Amino acid sequence: MAPRRSWANLPADLVAEIARCLPCVADHVQAARACRTWLQGVLMGPYPLQLPWLLLPHQSAAALPPGATRTASFFCVLCNRTHRVAVPNHTGGARFFGAYPGGWIFLAYGQSCGHGLINLRTREGLDLPDEAIGWGGLASRHPIFIRVATLSAPPAAPLEGCVAAAIVTDLTPRHFFGPPRITLWRMGSRLGSCLFQFEAEDVIYHDGAFHFLSDEGDLLVCWPEFQDEAPLERLQVRQEIRSMQGYVLNNGARYLVESRGELLMVLRVQPPEEVTSQFRVFRIMQELAPDDDQAHDVWTELSALDGRMLFVGRGCSRSFEAADFPGTQEGVYFLDDGSFHAAPMICYGYGARQYGCCNNGVWSGPPDHVRYWFPGQRPSTYSSPIIDSAVQVMVQHVVLCLN
Repeated sequence: MAPRRSWANLPADLVAEIARCLPCVADHVQAARACRTWLQGVLMGPYPLQLPWLLLPHQSAAALPPGATRTASFFCVLCNRTHRVAVPNHTGGARFFGAYPGGWIFLAYGQSCGHGLINLRTREGLDLPDEAIGWGGLASRHPIFIRVATLSAPPAAPLEGCVAAAIVTDLTPRHFFGPPRITLWRMGSRLGSCLFQFEAEDVIYHDGAFHFLSDEGDLLVCWPEFQDEAPLERLQVRQEIRSMQGYVLNNGARYLVESRGELLMVLRVQPPEEVTSQFRVFRIMQELAPDDDQAHDVWTELSALDGRMLFVGRGCSRSFEAADFPGTQEGVYFLDDGSFHAAPMICYGYGARQYGCCNNGVWSGPPDHVRYWFPGQRPSTYSSPIIDSAVQVMVQHVVLCLN
């Protein structure tokens, strides 16, 4: 009987071909750890295109014994598995409220304060404002908690060229139970540079401006303007309201996502006290009213997704093409974000903090069909799930470090 040949003797180019058949980047790490030959084959790349992962918070944030490493659970759509990945130890118990490409996670270390931005790969951390300037100028500072935020550009040095925008709650007693507010600031500033009322459901940076989506489907477009030598807190914001026409249901969460160069609105249909049952997707069209010569912006519903994979999460929605990921399906991929409007719970912990984590899945329609992920997932005491494209960057970095 011939002796068994070692897998380590496979040529590196053959290993590279095997690696190309592995859809999940976490599997590349396991292959790279096998031996030097497999490491070289994996490094020959290129890495397959990746979809965002779903960060699933634990039920509670346990205290770590000395020398232990904190991990988080991430669900990969491509391999339909959950992976445990090391994260910075000091993120335990933080509330996650978004992600940005390149490895960045938005989080609040103190639930309603201690806002920050951390890179899971480099461990670099940046502070975000806990206060914003009111109409009274620098003398009028309002404490805020950030519900969702996004950026105009990657937060690379020099930071002054990067602007952030956020949907916030004003923590002053007079405004706490009122509508949400929005604020913008230049990265590096510890103060939001403005604070004004707008009942926003989502925000995205698109076509050179921040677009805030109202609960009625209207858009507030904000162009930040500043001079590089001006103080960080000084930021001018030019605004324009785009009143959208057309009948759109006013119940359910709304999201903005850029797909194929255009802005889409995704409407989540979820009856009270029930799970998500449907999504509707709209694009902006211009139509002439019968009694008016001017064209008006109208939300027009798409009849089909046409191969789109829409990952929706406030401030961090992404669009992909199903054709680029063999074995996947078009659809709207969603997570449990029902705590977005739960300011009293987040800020003051009225009752026990309970962030829902079970209403996640993919809607592949029309016709309507929803496949739920982790329907039995118990609530978390510190965060809702987030859609995250950061962890793959970190996992790829692990492969390079093995070299």
